[in-house]
Amino acid sequence: MNFLKKELSPVFAALAIQAVIFGGLSLLRPVIAEAIDMPVPLLWLALTQGLIAGIVTRGFGFSIPWVIGQLVAPPLLLFALVLDLPSWIFPVILLLLILVFWNVAVGRVPLFLTNRTTSVAILKLLPKKKGVQMADLGSGLGGTLRHLAKHRPDARFTGLETAPIPFALSWLLGRLSGANNLAFRFQDIFRADLGAFDVVYCFLSPVPMPELFKKAKAEMKPGSLFISNSFEVAGHKPHKIVEVDDRRRTKLLVWRM
Repeated sequence: MNFLKKELSPVFAALAIQAVIFGGLSLLRPVIAEAIDMPVPLLWLALTQGLIAGIVTRGFGFSIPWVIGQLVAPPLLLFALVLDLPSWIFPVILLLLILVFWNVAVGRVPLFLTNRTTSVAILKLLPKKKGVQMADLGSGLGGTLRHLAKHRPDARFTGLETAPIPFALSWLLGRLSGANNLAFRFQDIFRADLGAFDVVYCFLSPVPMPELFKKAKAEMKPGSLFISNSFEVAGHKPHKIVEVDDRRRTKLLVWRM
């Protein structure tokens, strides 16, 4: 059931599901209206479309946030049309969403944010030596690296991010933090030289992990650490698994290169 996610990015897969269901309900609407001898309200159709889309989306193995988005999208769109909002609102909202969730559309990597409890666990994994170089691949809003930079002023932290708005915010917040051991780059993680880092951390998705792990093995120095939040690499057992005492029972998978 996961083939849809593998063939399409989640954004386009979700839109395809909505489009197919909308087409089917549009064809059935006159039949239903005749059967119940009354017009079918648009709100009923929107709610029905959202419910069916949520069920189908979950059936294809999408996560709960995607299911919720599919449930609420049709009625929210209907309400926006009823409110007669200016036409420019919709492309602006779409553009902002694309700029925030860029990596979902182009690389099937959602915007996952590392919580503070997990950041504390990562801090404990860092080598004690001075001058440690760490990279966060897909650093999002940069909260993890700001926390680490504050508590390890003797180390150097670099965030790589290609979603425009998260990168801009992380860069700005990094500057405002005053940390001089922290930098953010607008750079594709597969174009970065991982050999420059003693520790590489990522919280991505299952999709890029095999290729990324292969890259890490080829480039990272012997003895360096590759840490994945939650996502395994098929055929490669981690040397250590750290179970974080947070709400989602996060697991940090640690490989020594």
